Amino acid sequence: MNKTVSQRLFEANEPYAAGLFEFPEREPIYRYSNALYRDWENAKIMPYEGGALYPCGKCVGKGNPDIAVRPDYSYTFEIRNRNLLREKLDDECCDAVINEHQLVSGFPTPHTVGGAGYTHSFLNYERILKDGINTYRKRVENLPDGDFKFGLLRLLDGMNIYRDRLLDHLKGCENVYPGLIEALEHVNEAPQTLYQALVLWNFVYYVDGCDDIGRLDKHLYRFWNGEDIVDIIHELYEHVDINDGWSGALGPDYNELTLQCIRASHYIRRPNLQLRVIPDMPDEVWQEVYASLATSCGQPSLYNELGYQAALEREFPEIPKEERLRCVYGGCTETMLEGISNVGSDDLGINTALIYDRFTRQHLGEFSDFESYFDALCNQMRTEILESLDILTEYRITRGKYRPQPVHTLFIDDCIDKQIDYNAGGARYYWSVSNVAGLINVIDSLCVVRELIFEKGEYDAESFMKALDSRDPAFLRRARKCPCFGMDDDRADLLGNRLANRIYDCFNERKCWPSGKYMTVSNQFTTYEGAGKPVHATPDGRGDGEPLCDSLGAVHGKDIKGPTALLSSTAKLPLERIVGTPIMNIRIKKEHLSTLLKPLVTAFFQKGGMQLQVSCLSREEMLDAIDHPEKHENLIVRVGGFSEYFNRLTPVLQKTVLNRTEY
Repeated sequence: MNKTVSQRLFEANEPYAAGLFEFPEREPIYRYSNALYRDWENAKIMPYEGGALYPCGKCVGKGNPDIAVRPDYSYTFEIRNRNLLREKLDDECCDAVINEHQLVSGFPTPHTVGGAGYTHSFLNYERILKDGINTYRKRVENLPDGDFKFGLLRLLDGMNIYRDRLLDHLKGCENVYPGLIEALEHVNEAPQTLYQALVLWNFVYYVDGCDDIGRLDKHLYRFWNGEDIVDIIHELYEHVDINDGWSGALGPDYNELTLQCIRASHYIRRPNLQLRVIPDMPDEVWQEVYASLATSCGQPSLYNELGYQAALEREFPEIPKEERLRCVYGGCTETMLEGISNVGSDDLGINTALIYDRFTRQHLGEFSDFESYFDALCNQMRTEILESLDILTEYRITRGKYRPQPVHTLFIDDCIDKQIDYNAGGARYYWSVSNVAGLINVIDSLCVVRELIFEKGEYDAESFMKALDSRDPAFLRRARKCPCFGMDDDRADLLGNRLANRIYDCFNERKCWPSGKYMTVSNQFTTYEGAGKPVHATPDGRGDGEPLCDSLGAVHGKDIKGPTALLSSTAKLPLERIVGTPIMNIRIKKEHLSTLLKPLVTAFFQKGGMQLQVSCLSREEMLDAIDHPEKHENLIVRVGGFSEYFNRLTPVLQKTVLNRTEY
């Protein structure tokens, strides 16, 4: 008898893919739930390392190089190694897996910077801790019969099998942390103690595939009885770090656990801790911020709570205030509502420098005045943005039809109540965040074009481009004297404001599917190197193929008037419209943190600044790390919306970080 695709996948030790094809006639929510069931049932269990929390190490699927297909918290599943898949399977079986993957396979656009169809999420940890997993089972059991109900029950059964396998492993280990086995045995129940809550939190985090860690200080506080849990929180952070996990938000309801969560982040790159700052944030919180940043971990980044609340109220007046207060920043830093939202992040990338470069090289000579040229460039940007958003919309519709997310559907409101999958419209709120890259490069380039061609007539279009491409020293010196962003110069900053508003207006012309809005983020993390490769030399001083600016920071080396001028320029942009988060990176010497940071943050946020993140590496440390990487394996730097080990950056990115102005 011919074996089924599923049987051949089981024999090839591909349990997730085997479960996916085991019941091909069932609806997607059941098939993908069954895939997770089979993965938890069969995948290699990570070894226990003696800590207070288990599971630990790489989550199921990530830590086994012999597995070609594994679950993914953003795209539901991924083929991590197609060559391995071909080696293990016959063509028919391999093609079946690839064809399933290509039903929702992403979408190429010329601009993609930082993601295409990516989705981070915050589970409703508050409800999970309050109700316990057993209550979720009861809610599902009360649903009408059908594949939605049976799929989620299959998912819950798989979670129990996973828990039992973890317990079997622990019971064969020596020196298990006191209380760990008992806490895992009762992990489906609502926790009664702080330690039980942490064990449950860690378990669910691994079940979810290790994405965002949630609001630890807020939701653990009701279990707190004065314990010092810095070491256990740090252990949880290590689990986030080893899995390349993402974010956790702190405040603005500060408590003792806020301080402990910040303290636990010393000398570790993940999670991206995001501190929601209010004007009267207690001094003891500021002191913990200084101490943590001084370890060069880049944690926490700082968020203007009043600014975000005002922006969310303006964009989504229909959302009640108490739900807007669930504001968190998933992935790198994309704004969402904890436990009740599905936010594409980064859903799309728009490389404004690429649009500028192509348009200017083709059409600059056609215009006799700057305003006509500027308007035509903005119209070209609109055309390309709308084309990209249309592609994204089709992707989101297709994903909703073919690619459910069972764990999110279980643990994010209101999917169970609606009986609709998380990707198909089940969550309470939806919107999408697109990454706008290269904005500052375009602002500075426009300033040079305006002055040297249209205002002073020192070049025509042809001689301008020739001098630019030849890197003519006289041209570069002259261009450097033009107004630029980061110097608190209204000539540059107000032009930047006009350009940014024209760009952000485009996103309001399309409606997000299945509901909500398309919005923007400026979040170039490590991607500003790759985003610059297709862009020729630009008048802002970049050479051909060199990196773009880092998010909303000044073009490298131009912020020579100090941090106040830099932040003042940034605040003149319409930051309240970059709701996804307008990232701002600065370097501050460790010895200046306690005197410089709070006044800078306070003034910046009062002017409309939304976010600030700080690196404290000295130039000497970075130079020594370049020469002797083996001595600096734990050296961390803040890039884009997250921290990264300095040694993991490419030489080009290391140079851009090294060249940041240090205040």
